[in-house]
Amino acid sequence: MFNPDILGKLARANQSIFQDLARVEEMLNARFSGLQEPIRCLILSVASGEPLLLIGPPGTAKSKLIRAFCGLIGLIDEENLGSDHPDYFEYLLTPFTEPGELFGFYNIAAARANRLEREDKGMMQNARVVYLDEVFNGSSAILNSILAFINERIFHDRGVRKPVAMQCLFAATNQIPETSDLRAVFDRFVLRCPIENVEAHVEPVGALLRAGWVETFGRKKRPSELDGMLTRMETFRNAVRELTSQGQLTPQIDAPFFSAMAQMVQHARQYDLSQMSNRRLVKLSYVMLVHRLYEAVREGDFEQIRMRENELQLLPRYFLDRSDEEAVQKMRRVVLR
Repeated sequence: MFNPDILGKLARANQSIFQDLARVEEMLNARFSGLQEPIRCLILSVASGEPLLLIGPPGTAKSKLIRAFCGLIGLIDEENLGSDHPDYFEYLLTPFTEPGELFGFYNIAAARANRLEREDKGMMQNARVVYLDEVFNGSSAILNSILAFINERIFHDRGVRKPVAMQCLFAATNQIPETSDLRAVFDRFVLRCPIENVEAHVEPVGALLRAGWVETFGRKKRPSELDGMLTRMETFRNAVRELTSQGQLTPQIDAPFFSAMAQMVQHARQYDLSQMSNRRLVKLSYVMLVHRLYEAVREGDFEQIRMRENELQLLPRYFLDRSDEEAVQKMRRVVLR
């Protein structure tokens, strides 16, 4: 799908950052039981810069997982969540949440002097990582602002377009929205991953209790060498843009891979699992690229890097609107042909 030699060079040039990401994935898997899929999805979100939506009932560690990641890379202090974390913004949205709670209220003294000045220190537009819990509970004004954050990485402040600092957007919801206006926002979350409560069997319950006990009552340890990860990931994404601008990194029509990919998209649409819009198809190819580089670094194989069936499996794992086990199995059989 992409030039194997260019992928090899890109993997080698960014070997260190992908190795650190692999270390983060390993540490998160050691801390959380049964969350391998959400953790891998989070890693892909961080590497690609694409927004992630975690879907599941309360109490399934959605928020704790996001905070654990931010703690590992030095963005927050997990031992003191009440301290100031200027690069991290977290908020639980309700139907009554006002835009000022996210973006800062106007200074009253300045307003009395006929000046509109927003108190935006520590607000969403200045954070490098944003986590919005129950994201679809927000008002239309808030959701429209979130769309601008995702689509353009800007904040519309009284008609003024201001760039935002956000590099990662994580969100969580208890259920997938059904109304058309909320579905538009839902579609912008490129990566989606369900999280379920543990199965009521001895082994998974025991593993959960052991990991959960330590996570709840133990002290958190953090390797300082992971500081600066977000900046280094941005360097990688800039390299992707530069290679693309030079014409060196563009999709090539590879018949077997494209044929399988097209069949899987057809299945997703046929069984109403996702319409797989043009935008989502482009984003899918980008996440596939990131996943292949990540896996190549983890395997230590930089020669002739080509897309594999693991990349095609990302579609049913993280790109569907809803799940249907029978239909998903048909999609996966396409990969095995």
